[in-house]
Amino acid sequence: MAIDVAEMNRRLLTLAESPRARFWRVEFDALSVPESVFRTVWELETEVNNGGFHQYLFNSSGKFARFALGALRAVGASQTAGILELAISVIGTDVQWSNDAARQERLVALPVEAVEELNDLDHAFFGYPDNLTALLYNYVCAHRAQFGVSGEF
Repeated sequence: MAIDVAEMNRRLLTLAESPRARFWRVEFDALSVPESVFRTVWELETEVNNGGFHQYLFNSSGKFARFALGALRAVGASQTAGILELAISVIGTDVQWSNDAARQERLVALPVEAVEELNDLDHAFFGYPDNLTALLYNYVCAHRAQFGVSGEF
């Protein structure tokens, strides 16, 4: 039985908020690769939709921006990965990604033109060139065991 995107999103939200899910309870390095892919794509989409790439890169989730490139490609979202890659290049590839203070300092010091470029990339992201919901849902289905999901997800 095929399910629609709204149902996929509902199921993904249930997974993300499940008390059994490890995404938010353990250190990132303790997650399995599928769990870290899910968490990274989930945070990216949530943060960008809430406050754009500037917010995503500024908040603690920004430390995983480089990992998110591979995570997006792992789920099949290559166009979205390209947008993220451009956002990363706006602030500079030489940023100390794991250092929140250094990354935040760089973002605060961005010239107006760079902020405008990030805003343009926000709009490109909002166009959803890849169906992140369907791609992430299919990724979870393909890695059910790592998520503790059995039967029909």
